[in-house]
Amino acid sequence: MTDFITYGIIVLVAVVVFAIAGKNKSKWGINLKRVYCPVCGTKQPIVRWPKNQQQFLWGGTTCPKCHANLDKYGNVIP
Repeated sequence: MTDFITYGIIVLVAVVVFAIAGKNKSKWGINLKRVYCPVCGTKQPIVRWPKNQQQFLWGGTTCPKCHANLDKYGNVIP
């Protein structure tokens, strides 16, 4: 019984941490909203396929129209 409570507390803390990080647009956050490319205005697909290691680890996509490298919040990554 105590293991169940311990795991429940750990999951609850993780959810709160990721929610706060997402609100602050940290790389640890989770973005569930669709983003638009700031360069060409194209709506990015819901399912994002990573093209490089940074996108794989931290989220993000490459715009299919203008090939801009975007983070998970839709900001251009140089």
